[in-house]
Amino acid sequence: MIRFFSLLARRPGVSSQEFHDHWRHPHGTMGRLIPGLNSYVQAHQVHTDALGAEQAEYEGVAISSFDSPQAAMSLLTEPQYVNHVAPDEPYFQDLPKGRFFSTDEEVLMSRLVPQRGSHEADAQWNVLERPSSFQLLQFVHLDGSADWAGDDDDELGRRIGAFRHARNLPNAAVHGDKPPFRGARQLWWPTWSAFHDGVRADPQAFDRLVSRTGRAITLLTQSERFVR
Repeated sequence: MIRFFSLLARRPGVSSQEFHDHWRHPHGTMGRLIPGLNSYVQAHQVHTDALGAEQAEYEGVAISSFDSPQAAMSLLTEPQYVNHVAPDEPYFQDLPKGRFFSTDEEVLMSRLVPQRGSHEADAQWNVLERPSSFQLLQFVHLDGSADWAGDDDDELGRRIGAFRHARNLPNAAVHGDKPPFRGARQLWWPTWSAFHDGVRADPQAFDRLVSRTGRAITLLTQSERFVR
């Protein structure tokens, strides 16, 4: 499976509210009709005091999955995209600032394993079955740390209460030896409060996990699932 990330910047003159509204509809409504999409998620950036001012560099990230690198690359010639989705992009996006990243995904933790005293609902929550979630996304720049993916990543994610945790590496078939990023990280929580409760429970684990990347794009998002 190929996980494809599109980092979206807001067009000058478009307000943040206008950007997010337009992205949801009509853009998202048209985008979900693209054949070959195994999943389509809109990750809308939301503010958190746990991150610095750079968290607002991008308004959001479109996250899609495909069966193969060929399927991902064929998106640019697919008629639904060419005729409807692509012509709509300039209305709300600053296209020159956009970034694209095709990856192979490694799932470190697929579901939360409840600990003693945890809520019964925690074991039932599955991001693939929910229309929305809160997702921390990191994209490690090429001049970021080569050791951004540590052996204790899984442990650190659990210590901050993440319900799911995945790492993504550049897909060589798409990017060759010139990827746009070293890699990406994704962590999920069911709510904004659950994310902040996890950070407050172990701020040292959060700081270690986030800062070990070196230079990176890091943002908290409210992720909305358009295609499962």
